[in-house]
Amino acid sequence: MRLRFTKLLLTATCLLMAMSPSLLPMSMPTPAQAQTDPIEQLLQSMTLETRVGQLFMVSFFGEGITDTAREFLQTVQPGAFALFRSNGETPDRATQIINDLQQVAVSTGANLPMIMAIDHEGGTVVRLTAGFTALPWGPALGAMPEADSYAVGAMAAQELRAVGITMNLAPVADVRSDPSKKFMEKRSFGTDPQLVGTGVVGYTRGLQDNNVTAVLKHFPGHGAADDSHTVLPTITESKEQLQQIDLVPFEMGIAAGADAVMIGHLVVPAYETVPDWPASLSAIIVTDLLRKQLGFNGVIMTDALDMGAIVNNVAPPEAAVIALQAGVDMVVAGPHMPIGEQLKMRDAVLEALRTGKLPLEQINDSVRRILKLKQKYGLLSWQPLDPRTAVDRIQSAAHSAALDQIYQDTVAIARDQFKLLPLNPAEQRVLLVFPGSFPAIQRECLVLDPRSKGYAYSLNPVQEEIASVRISARDADVVVIFTYNISENPFQRDLVNAIDPQKTVVVALQSPYDIEEGIQPGAYVTVFNAYPPSFKAACNVLYGQHPALGRWKLP
Repeated sequence: MRLRFTKLLLTATCLLMAMSPSLLPMSMPTPAQAQTDPIEQLLQSMTLETRVGQLFMVSFFGEGITDTAREFLQTVQPGAFALFRSNGETPDRATQIINDLQQVAVSTGANLPMIMAIDHEGGTVVRLTAGFTALPWGPALGAMPEADSYAVGAMAAQELRAVGITMNLAPVADVRSDPSKKFMEKRSFGTDPQLVGTGVVGYTRGLQDNNVTAVLKHFPGHGAADDSHTVLPTITESKEQLQQIDLVPFEMGIAAGADAVMIGHLVVPAYETVPDWPASLSAIIVTDLLRKQLGFNGVIMTDALDMGAIVNNVAPPEAAVIALQAGVDMVVAGPHMPIGEQLKMRDAVLEALRTGKLPLEQINDSVRRILKLKQKYGLLSWQPLDPRTAVDRIQSAAHSAALDQIYQDTVAIARDQFKLLPLNPAEQRVLLVFPGSFPAIQRECLVLDPRSKGYAYSLNPVQEEIASVRISARDADVVVIFTYNISENPFQRDLVNAIDPQKTVVVALQSPYDIEEGIQPGAYVTVFNAYPPSFKAACNVLYGQHPALGRWKLP
């Protein structure tokens, strides 16, 4: 594969070199603009090395800055830094490392603070934990009303800015368009492109109205692909399918004013003419489709170049040059890429500029976009934050209280063919069957139905547990079974199917796709995130204390 990819690399590079002078519309300033525009003045004052540094989002492990790391930052003068869990998980530690990183940046070269970026999707992809609010994520953001996804985005932005972070590598705009591909299933906002797009719009505006850049990812859509961390996946959908499904949330996010888009490491034969060529290195995807056809004028960045989709096929320094030739503005390196390799990437770009493989004016256009982004989000006047008061700035307690109503609005009744809901505790004997790891479920429902009975089962219940539930169900009018990711805990399927469907209500606590795992309950309710506020919300909907407002369609 690597040999074939290398041959394709030579072919594609030649094509890009031929195309590169006309890749992007030039934005040459007039002499008057150059004298009065602060961004243009800043750009003209920067050395070639400083300009090239702005094209990189770098990363490295650790809360402290070693001498090697400091020298690296001073040499590259990167435009952005991607924070990961190793850089500090708590409010005070995150604030301190960001202060330290920015102090190096503002004391070097052009004295330019870096964009501080982080993956803060929530759930399975979140770097900041202790002291930060566990916010709704994944399909929940597609199911809730747009006003609520806006509120969640606003909360995320307030907590990130509280420690000095100015870019969230979110929202995920990928549609779960192929049920057989599980990689993006939990992170995607859903299967319906319009509902996904509505969630993307609300979350994007919530972030950016509160001074944090949103990044739509992974263009042109990762929902029908395998894990690009390990392989270079191919999207087999037709151009028509991509336009009607996968591209829709990106178009909606761009129309809502998203300031950045991340390109996925995906082969998209419906658009790409070079076989097995990743979108992140493709002028057809980056420039023709995103920049020209969709009219996106913001910052375009790659997904991390230390992922298997790239490093298993092409050396990162080559990939960095080709990505920029394709029209990308910012090249991203994750913490698994050694500092030395990141330095080679920057040196390769400098060499490409000096030899004419990269046009200087194209690079200047990219730097302008990055500088304007920094200006918009107040980075050019950066000031350090006090780590000691970071917890107070986050206001997690207030956010947690506000989430109660949001979770109420998110619960959806996706099926109720036997009219089992709402439950009537005065007339029905209810059996609550729930994972023992979530005892709060029974406590919340007992408030509304003290007569209900409960049975706690292990996540992957054994036959003895299933038999006990079957016996207990004989005396119940309605059996409510709370499931948790049946695809990962397949014996839950046997538990559900052991009960008469005509009196069974399934409440999917996490994955709304439990219904696809061979169960046919009489009623199906989705909660989306297995957090305590959602347990209370589920009980309120089950017992008719709150209407089911969640927008969820069965696949």
